[in-house]
Amino acid sequence: MTSPDPRWPGWARHPGVRSGRRLTLGERAADRLWRAIGSWSYLAVLAVAVTATAVTAVRHDGRAGAVALLSLGLSALALVEISLVLMSARRAERNTTEAALYDLDQGRRATAVAEDLRAEVQRLHADLARIAARVDRSGPFL
Repeated sequence: MTSPDPRWPGWARHPGVRSGRRLTLGERAADRLWRAIGSWSYLAVLAVAVTATAVTAVRHDGRAGAVALLSLGLSALALVEISLVLMSARRAERNTTEAALYDLDQGRRATAVAEDLRAEVQRLHADLARIAARVDRSGPFL
């Protein structure tokens, strides 16, 4: 966790999840690819590329236009679907990160409260021992 990605700060703060330099080169590359392909900017670039390719295909070979456009359209549809699935996965991962960090924070707060309560119980126990000692020194009440 030496160099967390500022765009994904959540997991770097969670002690149970490897991130940053603790990931292998392949894992870091896969994460970068996942973030790139699962983005709106990728979809915009894809739309421009598909449109340019379609225009070029029709201008270059007008006879094979329908088949080429159908093939290109189906390929583009598959790429768009992949990108949308990855964007959904990114959103799910963000939700998971937020939930895990919330649970981690609540666990830390609960630990702090438990330590405060433990200290308070020890203080009360010491106070009760002092009171009991005074009662023992003062003798019977009857």
